[in-house]
Amino acid sequence: MLTNKWIPSSVTKEVAVDKFIWSTEKINEMNTALDEGINLKMPSPYYDGNSNLRKGNLIFEYTQHELSDIKRCARDISYFAENYCSVMTDDGIQTIKLRDYQKKMLEEFVENRFCVTMASRQVGKTICASIFIAWYVLFNFDKNVMILANKGATTKEIIDKSKVIIENLPFFMKPGIFKYDVMNLRFDNGCRMVGQSTTAKSGISFTIHLLFLDEFAHIHHSILNTFYENVFPTLSSSKVSRVIITSTVNGYNKFYEIYSGAESGTNEFHPIRVDWWQVPGRDEAWKERELNNLGSEEAFNRQYGNQFMATSSILLEGATLDRLIRNKKDFIYEPLDVFEESSITVKDHLSFHPDLDLESIRDSNKFYVFSIDIAEGNGGDYSVINMFQIIPMEKKYWKYVTEPGAIQDLFKLEQIGLFRSNEHIIEDFAKIAYLLSVDLFNSENVKLVIEYNTYGSAFINKMRTVFPKRNEFDDEAIVRFKHRHDARTFNYGIKVKKDNKPILCQSFKRLTEDFRININEEETIKEISTFGKMPNGSYGGQMGNDDIAMSIVNCTEFLNTVDYADFVEELLDTVNEEEYQSMEQFIFKDSDDDGTLNFDIYDLLS
Repeated sequence: MLTNKWIPSSVTKEVAVDKFIWSTEKINEMNTALDEGINLKMPSPYYDGNSNLRKGNLIFEYTQHELSDIKRCARDISYFAENYCSVMTDDGIQTIKLRDYQKKMLEEFVENRFCVTMASRQVGKTICASIFIAWYVLFNFDKNVMILANKGATTKEIIDKSKVIIENLPFFMKPGIFKYDVMNLRFDNGCRMVGQSTTAKSGISFTIHLLFLDEFAHIHHSILNTFYENVFPTLSSSKVSRVIITSTVNGYNKFYEIYSGAESGTNEFHPIRVDWWQVPGRDEAWKERELNNLGSEEAFNRQYGNQFMATSSILLEGATLDRLIRNKKDFIYEPLDVFEESSITVKDHLSFHPDLDLESIRDSNKFYVFSIDIAEGNGGDYSVINMFQIIPMEKKYWKYVTEPGAIQDLFKLEQIGLFRSNEHIIEDFAKIAYLLSVDLFNSENVKLVIEYNTYGSAFINKMRTVFPKRNEFDDEAIVRFKHRHDARTFNYGIKVKKDNKPILCQSFKRLTEDFRININEEETIKEISTFGKMPNGSYGGQMGNDDIAMSIVNCTEFLNTVDYADFVEELLDTVNEEEYQSMEQFIFKDSDDDGTLNFDIYDLLS
């Protein structure tokens, strides 16, 4: 941790150069005298005659207010930034006003030794880095900061921004200067700031306490891996060394490995993400202008979209992914009696939408579908229960529905819960599905879409027998589908094969972009943001697992079933008359003169 204690720069291991005791009052008096042309016979407090820089090892007397504010700045980097940090703007040098995400970035830099930041272009990440670096050298002792970037000019820009901050601090807050070169600064508290272009051997002979790496993904691949392998072991072996990596994305390289590892928890880095829409003033109109300027959605996503792969290979459009990311929710775990009594551990695997009222989920007028994807529970693929509530769409989204043909097309699936684990064997997974669908929810109002391919039959058999003394599971809860396109009968579960998987994936794309499937949960959004067409033409996750994504793909077929139509019919009884009439008018606007459609809803479902 950084020290919160401030010792004046005059208290150092070196002997003070000037014996004159300075204070803010005396500095102001001297400056006034100089402005009036009075030549005072006293030593200069400035480094190299530069009135923006404080000479090293000055003896300085602080007021109580100054000491108090110095301590507060050391404890609160946001306070330091917004009260003392000036940056160059279009209107000249001004004190910075942090955006919310910039405050969060700075706080996360302070709280975590290893940070990796994936950021859109022009979001102010360099400003944040410069503030943190200036803060670090001000409120520490005997620490070395190394700044590296893909180009020397980028490194110099970061150092220059840190210099502007230091030069515009009030005199009592400035560090004393011993060296102030273009890429090498040394202060009287023992701290140093050194900048270099990145090479395979950068930093090897230098003791580093804070390493800042900017535009890491754009360092040439021929030196990136070697450099990282050379420098990181030295840093990780220290108890105080810190690493901050920031970059826009640039395909699958070391930055991708580090960031994806941070997200999955397989390395020590803390992931930070800043998207284009977090910047005030950047809305859909701004995006449209940038699209026109750049020429394509793919070009936009390379610069602003935080997408590692080409847009053309991802199933969902960039605009849809942006919307989902903006509206994501932090699903939460709540201890539930049904699991406490069964001694099955679901913590870290089960979570619900923060706005879901668990006390009311058994209401007779609420209807749900669980999409279940099954794995062995041996640490590989994940078993998933993706929970959705069937609710009416908001009227403002009706216009996005592609060719609505029935009132049921104005209802949607809203994600409300998720269970995900690769540790629970099929029997325990079946118990969890049973407890959720029978004991926690109202079993009469829950349908199960079960992926049948490999373990579906075993899972269904377990659902029937896991609690033999009180089994209340009804097979009617399992949605039936045709297992072949030419089949005449419907069987339990859904089979995903080479011939129907592309159709299901395109259905998922259409329904999500039509607002008829609303995905909220963070891990789900991560998976679908990398779900798309593979080099072999099939669909799957291009960065890790896709079990959650496939549970949604499978669930899309539920909207074509009689079970779904029946649930909607029940829900229509709860819709007020005015809303019901609006739905009818919207759907039947292209109907015959007598107000009846040319087809029957249930004919479409057969």
